[in-house]
Amino acid sequence: MTPAETVRVSRALYIEIRDWLLANDPDGPENYEWAQTIVPPETAEHLGSDIIWIILCAGRSAQAARTLEKRVFAALRAGQPAVTAFGYRAKAAAIDRAWMERDADFAAFQAVHTTGDVDAMLEWCGAIPFVGAITKYQLAKNVGFDVCKPDIWLARLAGLPEKTPAARLFPACQSLCAGLAAATGDRIAAVDSVLWLACNKQLMEIDAAGVRFVPRVGVRRSIFEAAE
Repeated sequence: MTPAETVRVSRALYIEIRDWLLANDPDGPENYEWAQTIVPPETAEHLGSDIIWIILCAGRSAQAARTLEKRVFAALRAGQPAVTAFGYRAKAAAIDRAWMERDADFAAFQAVHTTGDVDAMLEWCGAIPFVGAITKYQLAKNVGFDVCKPDIWLARLAGLPEKTPAARLFPACQSLCAGLAAATGDRIAAVDSVLWLACNKQLMEIDAAGVRFVPRVGVRRSIFEAAE
């Protein structure tokens, strides 16, 4: 962790955020427990679901993606194409592919996963249709690799300017999370998830002067529940 990152998100600030979420936010315990205990998918269905979730998350909030996920899986399990539930045709086709080819994807995933090579896993994730330059990190994290997703929130927390080149974005964000993980005993994935949830729930003020935690309850609905 660089000195600048330490000042922006200190160990004490991270612990304050984490402990407040665990005690006060309805999503805090589940989000933290999941991130602390992520394991690789054990079935093709699990991996297919992980891939579809990442495709749905791109460009929208977790809350919106959760509602779409419910509709998409209702369609898939009824034998209908994803486009009947999700109007973005190109993404819907990618979702159909992920579900129909889940056995082949799972075999390919296992071959890469057994190597333990993070770069190889990121390359594999990034080759999946509609898994992009940022969401490939999210998928790698969700299938068990201890990497952060260097999204716009984590970039801002790390003090990175808008449109930071990808070559700098991930190393800086990973350094921030790895430093806090080493200082607290949490997994890198858990640090990433705690900071992301605080941003999602609009509990953070981030600007050039620094990072401030603004605790308040009930600002946004659950990330785990689909809207009716």
